[in-house]
This record gives sequence, C-alpha cells and structure tokens, in this order.
Amino acid sequence: MLEVVNGFLMIYFIILCTLSILVPYLTKPIVACFVRPSNEERTIWAEILELKSSQQKISMKEEFAAYSKLQRKINKLESQLKEDSQSRMSKSLAIKSTAQIVVQVVVGIVTVLSVIWFRREPIVALKGDLFPLTTILRYPSEMPNAISTHMWVLISNFSIRTLLKPILS
Repeated sequence: MLEVVNGFLMIYFIILCTLSILVPYLTKPIVACFVRPSNEERTIWAEILELKSSQQKISMKEEFAAYSKLQRKINKLESQLKEDSQSRMSKSLAIKSTAQIVVQVVVGIVTVLSVIWFRREPIVALKGDLFPLTTILRYPSEMPNAISTHMWVLISNFSIRTLLKPILS
C-alpha cells in the first residue's frame, strides 16, 4: 500500500515534528541550570535552620524575651528568603519562556525552510488511487499518488501530537 520514495526526508521531517512538540520538555533541563538557588539563599536557609534548632532548646515560658528575639530573626530571614525565591522564580519563568520561544522559532524556521527547499520531493507513494485527494496530497510534486513534503509535515505533525498527547499530559 505504501512505498517510501525518500526515506531520509521522511525521517528528517518526523524528527523535526517531534522536536517541535517536545520543545517545552527539552527546555526544562536547560532552564534548571540557570535558576538554582544562590549561595546567599542557601546561607539564609542554613541560618534559619540553625536559629530554629537553637530556639527549640529555649523554653518559651521561662525565657520569653530570648525566644521572641530568635523568632523575629527567623521571621525576618524567612521573609528575605521568600523575596529572593520569588525573584528567582520570576527569573526562571522569563528564562523558560525565552528559551522555549527561541528553540521553537529555530525549529519552525528549519522546518519551513526544509519544506520550501524540498517542496517538489515526494516522500511516500501510495499504491492505490485516492482520486479526489491525489492532487492535494502530491502538490507540487509531479509523481502520481505521492505525498509531498507539505502534506507529509502536516500529517506527521498531527499524528505525532495525537500519539504523544496521552504520554505528555
């Protein structure tokens, strides 16, 4: 029923369509490298843990002033840590969005340029005749009953998205 005319292009466009779909998942590790907690945040966190452990050693009833003083320091450090982490998270979101857009644009440009470059190359030839769809499927290729690169990209993109949707959701 099917005859692969150009196997290289078939695999090439399948890989491009798959990359296009997986961009959000591929950029996560890239972003994770840029948005790790800073040394200052780690130091503050260690100090909070140290203050909490020393606070637990103090009796709240007997040494209320010392206990309250430690609690104020802890609250101050926790608010500073919260501000720092919110700043880091907003930076993370900006980097993630930018990385996704850049990679998606690059994959999109490569796909469009490849479709334009190989527009006359048939990818697959069908054995049967699909009379009403034959012209649409092969355009601009001249091979009868062929599927052109345009149609192959559309079919591959739709098929891969449908197949990966349950896995990625």
